[in-house]
Formats: sequence, structure tokens, C-alpha cells
Amino acid sequence: MIAARGISKRFGPRQVLKDVSFQVEDAQIVALMGANGAGKSTLFNILATLDPDFTGEASIGGFDIRTQARDARCRIGYVPGRFSLYGDLTVAENLAFFAGAYGCNAADIEQLSPYLWRSLVGFSDFRADTLSGGMKQKLAICCALVHNPSVLLLDEPTVGVDPVSRHDMWQEIGALRDKGVSVLVSTHYLDEAALSDKILFLHQGEILLFDSPAGIIGSYQHRLFSLPCQPADLPRLEAALATEPGVLDYYLWGDQMHITADNTFHGAAICGKIPVPAEPDIEDIFIDTLSERRPRV
Repeated sequence: MIAARGISKRFGPRQVLKDVSFQVEDAQIVALMGANGAGKSTLFNILATLDPDFTGEASIGGFDIRTQARDARCRIGYVPGRFSLYGDLTVAENLAFFAGAYGCNAADIEQLSPYLWRSLVGFSDFRADTLSGGMKQKLAICCALVHNPSVLLLDEPTVGVDPVSRHDMWQEIGALRDKGVSVLVSTHYLDEAALSDKILFLHQGEILLFDSPAGIIGSYQHRLFSLPCQPADLPRLEAALATEPGVLDYYLWGDQMHITADNTFHGAAICGKIPVPAEPDIEDIFIDTLSERRPRV
């Protein structure tokens, strides 16, 4: 289990994390989402016991990450945002190195990470720096799992990874949850977040949302409409929406304009087009949440 209570972090005058509190239960996947600069990687470094210079408290598997850091580390598998294995070692040598550091057997990876290792085993003699981006990430996750951790911290493991490798990684993550592992994984992909048990939405160091995907969608408080929008129509449509009574916000959604409105919005034709009621998804909720925090001009 991961427990964070009132975590705050500053880099000089800039506060990166602000009173962050949450919990990842055993056998639970929590997707950490937020824009670049939201504080996600800083939070990972703290939880991985790499940065003790913070205020608040955190524990991994019941062990305080400050006072019992060694015990906590034994229970953590961590994959940082940047590839951090040894490029001049082969796949097998990297795995053996990390297994040796924990006093375990590298051969156990076949059972600990079957979905990822089956695509890596044929590359055992390849140097890590010759692998593709997706294969490097698979190797990094295998090295993080070789000591059978109870907590897995994954900082954007699927960025730049092909769809097949993404599927393999999430199949492995789901299997680890089934074994009772707690997983905190950051992602920018909404389809991945939808596979998690909870989503933690971090913005400028603060938690804005923390709930199940269904709970987040159910929290939507406004009315949502969709309107066809071609590029040539955009200036005229934006000008009309800016003065339309009841419109709270509007934003492009592919070839549609999504309109957030309150109960005073009449839904009549705008620039000759009738707004159609739409069902919000997680991205609509995020945009709506951030819209409420933007200063109105």
C-alpha cells in the first residue's frame, strides 16, 4: 500500500507539491494524470525514497519512507521517466545486475513478468542501447519487477511506445494488480487511465480530482453540447459563443466544438447550427475542472 499525507515540496521559491494526500490500496491501480510540470515526477522521486527533502509523511507497505527507507525500498519497483538502465550491458546482464542487487534470481522474471519477458527473451544478448523505445521500457519494467515488489511506481512508461507494447504493458499491470500489487502509474493517455481503479488528477502541485473513472464522470455538474465546427467556421463560432447566454466554456473536440453550459443556455441555433447534447468523458471533466480555475477576463 502507498500512503501519502500532506506532502509538500519546494524548489527554491517555487512550490511544486502542495499538501498532497492520497492512498493506493493493495491490489489497486491509480493513474496519475496532469500536464507537464504538474509535479508528477517530483512525487515519484519522493515516494521512491530518492528525495527526502519534503514536508509531510509517506509510507510504502507500512514503512515510513524517511525513517525506514531501506525496508521501503525492498518493496518498491520503480521505473523513472527517463531510461536509466545500463546501455552497454545486454538485456540479460541488466536483469542479472538488478537481481543481484536484491539477492534474487534473474530467472524468476519469467514468472514475475510473463507478458513482457516473452517479447524480450529473444533479445537477451542485445545491448540495451540498441533496443527500440518500447523494448527499453519493457526491460526497465522487468528490472523493476525482478525482486517481486509489492508496490510498483511507473512514471509515464508508455510515452513513445507502439500500441502493441502499450497493450503488453497494461496486460502486465493488470496481472500485477490481480496478484495484490499496488500500482501508481502516470500517463497522458485517457484510454490507459480508464483501465485504472482510480485517477488522481494533479494540477500545479495540487490534487484536483481523485476518484474512480466512473466517479469522475459522474461528478460533472454542467450541461455539455456538441456543435460541428470546420476550421473556416472557427472565428465566427467563437465570437458567437463568447456572448451567448448560459455558455460557461467552449473548446475544440476534433471536428466538433464542445460547449459547457448552465441551465440558462437555451440550445437554439448558433451560426445556423443546432447544439446537440453530449455525454462527457474524462477529458471533458479535466477541461471543465481547469476552466473553473482559470481567471475570467
